[in-house]
Amino acid sequence: MDRVDRLLALVAELRAASPEPLDPAVLAARLGVSGRTVRRDLELLSHGGLPVRSGPGRGYVLPPPPDPPPLSEVESLMGPVHGTLAEAVRTRRVVRLAYTDRAGARSFRDVEAHGLVIAPYGEYLVGWCRMRDGPRMFRLERIGAAFLSGRAAEVRDLDGLLAALRVPVPRPPAEPSPRGRAGPARARAWTLDRLEHVRSRLRDAAAEARGPAAPGRPGGGAAALRGVLGHLAEWTRWQAAAIRSAATGEEPVPAGRRPPFPPGFDREMPYHARERMIQDAMALRSLGEVARDLEEVLDSVGHWAADCDDALWEDELPDPRPYGPPGPPRPLADLLAGWRGPLAHIEWHLDRLTDEPPLPPGDDEEEVWVVDRCPLQA
Repeated sequence: MDRVDRLLALVAELRAASPEPLDPAVLAARLGVSGRTVRRDLELLSHGGLPVRSGPGRGYVLPPPPDPPPLSEVESLMGPVHGTLAEAVRTRRVVRLAYTDRAGARSFRDVEAHGLVIAPYGEYLVGWCRMRDGPRMFRLERIGAAFLSGRAAEVRDLDGLLAALRVPVPRPPAEPSPRGRAGPARARAWTLDRLEHVRSRLRDAAAEARGPAAPGRPGGGAAALRGVLGHLAEWTRWQAAAIRSAATGEEPVPAGRRPPFPPGFDREMPYHARERMIQDAMALRSLGEVARDLEEVLDSVGHWAADCDDALWEDELPDPRPYGPPGPPRPLADLLAGWRGPLAHIEWHLDRLTDEPPLPPGDDEEEVWVVDRCPLQA
């Protein structure tokens, strides 16, 4: 570990323990250095302005930063919109927005502010829109004014809102770039970076499932993961083919190693009936076979995203939905890597692998619990 990484790790350890002090010997053991090195690093950080101080005994403590002064309702109207929204998120407040949509229509709505996220084409407020009674994302450059109310946001535990908050933060460009619509190169790089992150998470999940059982994995090992990956392989295959077809105008071409399905699988049917067919077909495969199928689908997505025409990254395309008409047009990067896209769908299920499965409704009927609340069925 070089010195910069060691200093970062040292500050991270102090912040994680705050407001409790950490003994230098404990810090030295965690960082793999001597106690003398830890004390020298702390002295360097202290002289640089880090407010680290000696706690009770021989420990060191990093006090939490003080809260900024509260923003009044009048100040929220006078200050920058971003500052008002950040305060609303920090204090979990309701904020009233003057918002102009893509078509130019202005509306005034109350939003429970839950997060500020960055996507390839701009920054967004994610929250619960009380006018629409549902989770929504609001592009910051379309928010003309924001008013911080005195009302508290409700505590929500909804899958749609959690999925919205999963919009990832892209790596910053090497050189400063003007705000606004990102170029094809940045959108493509962001998507490929997200793809590699998801593939890494899948590899980690497979390695963990093949290991010994552990507390905190009540769904349990290879069997649970195989069910999830079987679901993901087929639905990711469909999503990737549908997005590529929307972009090119060509017929959908499924990638990977699709298993044989019963006649009528591709006809219109309820979500749970289709999922039962997927699980039955995938049950004949090993975990390794299902994982390789999904890996080949993602390989195909990566090759196509890396080589497709730049113009596709500049246009907005219809959002394919498995049920009902297509959704509102979105940029290609959002379709592949943003909310409701195949990569976010994979992470949604990986995040829930440790959830307790519900009890089966009967001895003769097994519940496909891992996909019971999948966002694609909506």
